[in-house]
Amino acid sequence: MADFTFDGKRLKKSSGQKAGEIDRNLVRAWNGAKLGEIEGKNIRDAHGKKVIEFDGKNIKDDTGKKIATLQDIKQIIEGEGDIALVALWYFFVKK
Repeated sequence: MADFTFDGKRLKKSSGQKAGEIDRNLVRAWNGAKLGEIEGKNIRDAHGKKVIEFDGKNIKDDTGKKIATLQDIKQIIEGEGDIALVALWYFFVKK
């Protein structure tokens, strides 16, 4: 069983507690604080710095080094896989 579930908008822990959400192209914490932003295939932090890139299969850090695949993330987070899932994984699971 996955540690988190994603319904397309909200990321919840297996206990049901809300961890974060996608608000249009923004990544927000459970309390509404902006943590990052999705911009094309890039994910930026709250200060606008590129932190990861998603090409549809692989996730690379800001230097271009592969750090994970979409399949790796789907083992941790149950839900539809796209850039929103990758962004939530980065800010709530990886960190």
